[in-house]
Amino acid sequence: MLKAKGKIEVRTIKAELLTRKAFAPFGEVLSLEGLDPLPIELYGDRIDVYRPGYFESDQPVEFLLTRSKIREFRVIYIERHLELTQTFIPLARHPFISVVARPNSPEEDGIPALHEMHAFLVPGHAAINIHRGTWHELPFPLVEGALMLVTSHQALTKGLESKVSEGREIHQLDVEKRNIEERTGMSLRVELP
Repeated sequence: MLKAKGKIEVRTIKAELLTRKAFAPFGEVLSLEGLDPLPIELYGDRIDVYRPGYFESDQPVEFLLTRSKIREFRVIYIERHLELTQTFIPLARHPFISVVARPNSPEEDGIPALHEMHAFLVPGHAAINIHRGTWHELPFPLVEGALMLVTSHQALTKGLESKVSEGREIHQLDVEKRNIEERTGMSLRVELP
């Protein structure tokens, strides 16, 4: 499945700052910025309630808690899930980089075309909820030991627990995880803003 043996071509995606407008093709930004509170006044002016997005799932939701070490900003895999919108919630205000591509991105070599891939710097006070089928890489933490709460469901989690194929990919249950280097012979890197 490897496209080119020998020297690997290196390509770079520059991360951009997260905004609702820029992230809209991929999902929703879960933060207070730009939102008006709902007219819920059960506690007077003590609690403001906002609706930053909507979560969908075809199966009962489970939460995964991840603790991540800083790793090289190299996009190894691109994956998608069709049975839920997936939410990434940083805990302890830990920022991260998210690499995404639209669910209906044109593909080259079985992965979203390079011009379709975007990287976003997600500040620690915000979370993201990606649309069903949005291609993404596991978030890149910017803090050692970063904690993140991630939504999942049993088929997704079991799919991720599957052994990788000979091409170093997973195609199980609700997991479509494709290896960029194996498919293209290209190494994709993220550059911070």
